[in-house]
Amino acid sequence: MRSHEKTRDCSVTASDENVANESNVAHFTAALLKVASRCNLDCDYCYVYHHVDQTWRNQPAFMSSETLQHFSKRLNSYVCNNGIAQFSIIFHGGEPLLFSAEGLVNASHIIRDRVVAECELDFSIQTNGHLLTDDALQAFEAAKIGVSLSLDGPRDVNDMHRLDHRGRSTFDGTFQALQLIITSYRSVFHGVIAVIDPSVSPKQLFEFFSQFDIPRLDLLLPDATHVNPPIRSDHRPDLFRDWLVEAFELWYTDYSDLPIRFFDAILASRLGVPSPTDVMGFGTVNLVVIETDGTYTDHDVFKIAEEGINQLGGTVASSSLESIAEHPRILEHAHRLSLEGVAAECKTCPVLEACGGGSVVHRYHAERGLEAPTVYCSEMFSVMSKATDLLANDLIDQNTHNQVHEIPSALSFGEALLDNCDLWRTATEKRADDLSGQKKWNRGDNVPAAAIFLRDSAASNLRDMIDFSEGVEAAPLWMQRVRIQSAEQWLIKPFEDSIRLLATESAAYRHGVKSLSSVQQYFSAVSPILDLAVSTLISDILFVESTLKEEKGIFSFSDDSAPNVIYVAPFAGDKPLASDDIADSILHEFLHQVLYHIELSTPLLFDYDFPRFPAPWRSGLRPAGGFLHGTFVFSGLALFWKAIANAQDLTIPDYDNDKAEQNAKQFLEQATYGLKSSYNFALLTPAGKRLVEQISILLSVDSLNMQPPGVLEPFSLNVSKQG
Repeated sequence: MRSHEKTRDCSVTASDENVANESNVAHFTAALLKVASRCNLDCDYCYVYHHVDQTWRNQPAFMSSETLQHFSKRLNSYVCNNGIAQFSIIFHGGEPLLFSAEGLVNASHIIRDRVVAECELDFSIQTNGHLLTDDALQAFEAAKIGVSLSLDGPRDVNDMHRLDHRGRSTFDGTFQALQLIITSYRSVFHGVIAVIDPSVSPKQLFEFFSQFDIPRLDLLLPDATHVNPPIRSDHRPDLFRDWLVEAFELWYTDYSDLPIRFFDAILASRLGVPSPTDVMGFGTVNLVVIETDGTYTDHDVFKIAEEGINQLGGTVASSSLESIAEHPRILEHAHRLSLEGVAAECKTCPVLEACGGGSVVHRYHAERGLEAPTVYCSEMFSVMSKATDLLANDLIDQNTHNQVHEIPSALSFGEALLDNCDLWRTATEKRADDLSGQKKWNRGDNVPAAAIFLRDSAASNLRDMIDFSEGVEAAPLWMQRVRIQSAEQWLIKPFEDSIRLLATESAAYRHGVKSLSSVQQYFSAVSPILDLAVSTLISDILFVESTLKEEKGIFSFSDDSAPNVIYVAPFAGDKPLASDDIADSILHEFLHQVLYHIELSTPLLFDYDFPRFPAPWRSGLRPAGGFLHGTFVFSGLALFWKAIANAQDLTIPDYDNDKAEQNAKQFLEQATYGLKSSYNFALLTPAGKRLVEQISILLSVDSLNMQPPGVLEPFSLNVSKQG
């Protein structure tokens, strides 16, 4: 069963709670040990030496054996107490090989000897490779220490930013290390890190790295904030955006064998795969940094924001890892990796789940702190759109054998809708008759088709225990065809965790029935066809109340497992709804059923679960199918309320023109957002695209293009430091 928007309002779902709340707990599975605080190169974009925080100057040059012993003790206690099965230790700097290869191997032995808990330890170094010799690699291979190299590309590219302290080229030293490790020590080779310079063509970069069988290429945007933004030309403010989009498309079409982790994560995000990189996506704080003097800090990259922002105030000699995991700055970092922790602009962005607000440090703003969108908002937004487009086109090419049916003009509320409702209702009844015959079930005159399907899909023990209701009087009819409050228990039993059938003697039920004549008047005021279409497709309306304690607002419900049946609460809490709100609820669920029948004839999405979207009509993140359903429904409601607002001389009870105009405006805004988001970021089939385009014309939406919501103005240029 595909999920769709079943109720008007709903609290965050269990899966959304995981996104929202799990991230607020730090769970260390890696430590970055800064074994050397100095470096033999002078890369101009380095976050340690060329940004705001200069505390490296106060650090000892190397980490002591005593500090390593203290760290090992803390780590053993932490992995033992928290049941951690795998933990990574990254030797870093500065340049870790200044500590010497022998020193790094000895450090790994110290840690392995002290960590006696059942935990697999992974060791690696991040190096510029200038001190990486054959002997060093032999030692690392024996000690099982992985190696990652920092190299930005061919000589002219690498030497744009990666020079030594005398301004000389550093390419040869790193390139020789790359050749050595690829030729003879592939077993310890973890990959290459390269920082993007948008003046370099993506093709030049990819051609260079494609020569080598690199296990992983980490392609990084230069670290930047709103205070110190990346260099952008006055004439080309979208320099990084254009580069990233061009690079992604080139990689996707011609260089997909090159394992670029950032691009793999972007593509995977379209299918709901969590990001393995902290540049994008939600997650937890899993890395702690240990300086050469043994002090704990948060991630090193925070040094680009302000001095001391990553300081945690404890050392491996004085503080446990558990206490550091609860430090306010770590908890703040974790909060920023959650749904609640992103900027207000991000919460309205259709790529929220994939982007996750971007790298936390890239959000830093002089006035807003970390409560801002990433400075690379435009880049992230645009490359996600490009990835969606490329993947959807590929899926279209792979599914050319599928027949695509015409999409009915469902929201024009005309004869075509009525004709389709008749076809859909007839097909549903026939399927129910056929299934009853196969199962040898006595359907009878008063057993709705939905009851047959619900019984068939139920667990066998429930199916055997509950037969169809017998001897039940025929339910009263609305508009000569729609049963009201059928007593058939199979219409309620599968949904008892969320709804309860109202007793026919209850005030709420009586209010619902009384309102139906006004509901029909509202439908007739919109279109002379609409009431006929509703009564043709819908077999049953059941007046219910929600069993969810937190449900206080307007509530209605339908499900594709119960075709042509809708469930409506005539009260909101303990207050009766106005008849126009009941009309809204019935139309809301009718439209869900219409789209369900359209989907039976032709798929609208290649993936109904992912991507997931924030929706203005409901909290949490909505699966792609549910989001498209919500968009369709609120598009129809926008047209409904606009027609009501424009109707002349309406004498329907409870009619409120101001309310109709306000609802028309609100639903149009919500529908427009949904149409644009679906068009640009959902994996729509050709039929799905045609549906969105068709609705956009009905709503007079001028363009389906979207702008990234988190690009902050005015944009300040800073050309002094960033490469």
